[in-house]
Formats: sequence, C-alpha cells, structure tokens
Amino acid sequence: MPFSTNDTPQSLEISHHLPVMVDQVIDLLLNKNTTGKSTGKIFFDGTAGGGGHSKALLEHLDPEARLYCFDRDPAAIELTRARLHDDQRVTLIQASYSEADNFIQPQSISGVLLDLGLSSDQLNGDRGFAFGQKSPLDMRFDPDIDVSAYDVVNRYSIERMRDIFFRFGEEPLSPRIARGIASARKTGALRTTTELADVIRESVPFRFRNKAVARIFQAIRIEVNSEIEQLEAGLRAVWNVLKVGGVLCVISYHSIEDRRMKRFVAEKVKGCICPPKLPVCACGKKPSAKKLTSSALRPTSIEVRLNPRSRSARLRAAVKIYDD
Repeated sequence: MPFSTNDTPQSLEISHHLPVMVDQVIDLLLNKNTTGKSTGKIFFDGTAGGGGHSKALLEHLDPEARLYCFDRDPAAIELTRARLHDDQRVTLIQASYSEADNFIQPQSISGVLLDLGLSSDQLNGDRGFAFGQKSPLDMRFDPDIDVSAYDVVNRYSIERMRDIFFRFGEEPLSPRIARGIASARKTGALRTTTELADVIRESVPFRFRNKAVARIFQAIRIEVNSEIEQLEAGLRAVWNVLKVGGVLCVISYHSIEDRRMKRFVAEKVKGCICPPKLPVCACGKKPSAKKLTSSALRPTSIEVRLNPRSRSARLRAAVKIYDD
C-alpha cells in the first residue's frame, strides 16, 4: 500500500516516496509463527529511504520495541527523522546495511527489511538519478564516495562500460552504446543527464530508445554505488545479526538483485555444501533458513494503479531456523 492510513498531510510533504507492499512486509515481519508478539523486539530497516516502511512498522510495535534505520544517503536519514518525529524507539544511522554487524549485536534482530533500489525522493532531486530532467551526472547515494556517474561516463574504457551496461543493465545493445558515449566525449565531457540520455538515444534504433536509456542509467547507478557487492555483503551481515526465529524480507526491482536474494536463501535452506556426487554429507552444515515465500510476491493490481513504480517489485522472505 502506498501510505499508512495514519499518514498526515504533513508527513506527505516530508517525503514523496510511496513505500511498496507495506501490508505484505508487515505481515511477514510480524508473523506470529516466527517472531511472535512484538514486545521488546528489535527490528532493522536497512534502506530507510523516506521512512515509509519504518513508520508503518512502528505503528504495530509496542513502546519497548526498537527499530534501527540505516541508509547510505544522508538526505534519506533526515527525511526519515522528520517523518518519524524523533520517535524514541528509533536509532538512525547513516551507513550501508552491509555494515549492520559493525553496529548491532549478533543474533539480536527479530526482523530485517531491505527495500532495494531508488526512492522517489532521489528521482525527484537534482542528483542525476532521473534522465527526464537536467541535472549533473552524479548518482551517488553517499556523497562521500569517490566515483560518480561523471567518472563512469567520461573516464571508463569502452570495454569497461560495455561490460557494466550488459551485466547491470542487461542491455543487449551495450557495445553500440559504449562506443557512442566514447565517441561523444571526444568533443567534450558529458556533464548532465540530458546529454547522456541524448547520446544513448542516438546510439540505438528508435524503437529501443526509452528502454535503453532506463537500462543504462540503472547500470551506471549500480556501478557507482557498488550495489551488487553491497547486496551480497549485506545479506551476510544482516543474517549475522538476525536471531533464530527472525525474518529477512527483501524487496528488489530487477532480476539481478532478485537472483542474488533467491540464491542466498536457497543456500541457507539447503545447508549442505558437499559435492553432489558425495553419497553422504561430510560437511555437517545444517539448513539455517526456511522460506516464507515459495516464490516472489508481487504488488496487487490496486497498488500498481496507485503507485506505477511498484509494478516491478518482487518480495522474498525467509525465517532463520538455525545459527550458522
């Protein structure tokens, strides 16, 4: 659902982001068969964004519960702070969820949510995430990291750009687009989103233009923020802080992220890492997870109508059954 029914006009002005699949997330995180009552429970929102999921979760928690809200984006932390009105149950930390086990005790968290990708607040800003408006080529979640979209577009080799566009954007015309960018930058650096979008459009046949621009912007953003590396390290980190009986929920928006979550859960459910030909398990590694979603959950048709950006969302969840 886009917003909790308890959201006020003031909170709507704080953040433009509509949290995705709120009801499903709350049901999974507060599953009575896993976490039980919320009394004194500790939860973790690893991608706070505008605080939409956190606000909805807090409405279901008692005064003794606690919620850690992480985000790499300092602007997102401030939006979350404003939206949650300094709720004393909340601890806000500007950091990646991949650093969760540096801040939180092992096996202490009852529920983890990772809502991957961009928020509407980031798209509506002037930080280079959206190709529909002119802004500097930036795309950094954390303004302190070294590499920006400008660096990728103006300094990476053709071969490196081609690889990034194909791996992170799944763009079949990656070679043509990489060559087009390399050719365009010979006459001067590409500095704005509109300049880059124009080059991409000119590099591909007309019928592919819109999809190509979206895929290349996605690929550059993922590269700039090391999103796949962050996800793989982050899944391990949040699993370490999750207690037995705790629930991990991950919302992804493209198949690259979804495959990694699916594979992570499958490995935890399987446990044994012995070669398939070995007749008896020799590693002794036990299954440490049970799936709560047999396949990825999708937003309802009503939610997609209210929030078209939710249409690509996929939600997977698992409960920790053994500390590995």
